[in-house]
Amino acid sequence: MAGLGTKLKAVFAMANTFARVWTTRHLGATPSVIPFVYLDITDRCNSRCRSCSIWRPREPGPAELTTEEILGLVPSLRALRTQIVSIGGGEPLLRTDLETCVSAFREAGCAVHMNTNALAIDEARATSLTEAGLSVAYISCDHPDPDGYREVRGVDGLDRVVSAIAHFQSGPKAIPVGINMVVSRLNQDAIERMAERCIEWGVVKAQFIPVHGLLRHRSIDRRSIEPLLPQTKDLPTIKAALRRATRRLRHSGIETNSEYFIDLFERAYEPVRTIPCMAGSLFVMINPFGDVVPCYQYGGRLSIRGMPLEEIVRSEAFRKQRHCVAECSIACWDSGSAEPSIRFHLPYLLRHPIQIYQEARLHLG
Repeated sequence: MAGLGTKLKAVFAMANTFARVWTTRHLGATPSVIPFVYLDITDRCNSRCRSCSIWRPREPGPAELTTEEILGLVPSLRALRTQIVSIGGGEPLLRTDLETCVSAFREAGCAVHMNTNALAIDEARATSLTEAGLSVAYISCDHPDPDGYREVRGVDGLDRVVSAIAHFQSGPKAIPVGINMVVSRLNQDAIERMAERCIEWGVVKAQFIPVHGLLRHRSIDRRSIEPLLPQTKDLPTIKAALRRATRRLRHSGIETNSEYFIDLFERAYEPVRTIPCMAGSLFVMINPFGDVVPCYQYGGRLSIRGMPLEEIVRSEAFRKQRHCVAECSIACWDSGSAEPSIRFHLPYLLRHPIQIYQEARLHLG
């Protein structure tokens, strides 16, 4: 009975969160909760991915958030009842204070995810992160073969990905590991082999992300991104491979993209309205310099360096940014925005309640 009571309590908490987010997104209510915060803590990276602009030379920008500024988020996370902080970059492992940040967010009651290339993970670093309280590690891996990995990501690193998975899975405090694969013209023929490697590695989740030049990659030169974008004639073949791969993963007990996401994969390249985007209502994004936006497509001057996060998301300026999201019609199907939005789309939720409950258990640690 105790187990049943715990599950019922979790279900009621999820329903309450859904109601609060829904009223913000659809009725324009002032946010009382922000369940999910994407926090990019560095603008540096040690990969050289062809689809990314972060590592490329550019004009010097402002200083990255200090440790103290990042830890200053903790009271705001409590005030907004944030449940998940997803730490990314750049490459978050390049910050020596990463464990300090992870520990602080865990003490605030948040599950802490990390998006990493895993190049700097050895047994000691994996142990220090898990002991700090890291909940889930998501590792970027765009090809199942060493040569293909090097072509896509610009460095040799597949062996370090494999060893990092093992370190996280076998340490004193083992944690779940997921794989993110950006699908481009360079690896579209390796989708199903990548799924097989994920099964072999024993990961808990494998997610496929369409390459694009939007959001944080808006600054990338179109001459660099165009050769990577799938050709229109290839999209049916890519979607068929993704359907087979995701079915295989689900059959093996590995979480993956929703069927809805795969069915509308071309949405990444065609400006067609689908489900309501929950950016700014379900989640917000904070860049390495403290700027807060619903999503990276819409810049702004609201910064945690000048105002607490809870005041920012309840401000008139941020309400206007949420309105931009509601009216948005760009070709965007980024999994970081689309997949959470799909789960908070009422018709989808009603059709897949058990799946969403199981996914929430993983994500909430």
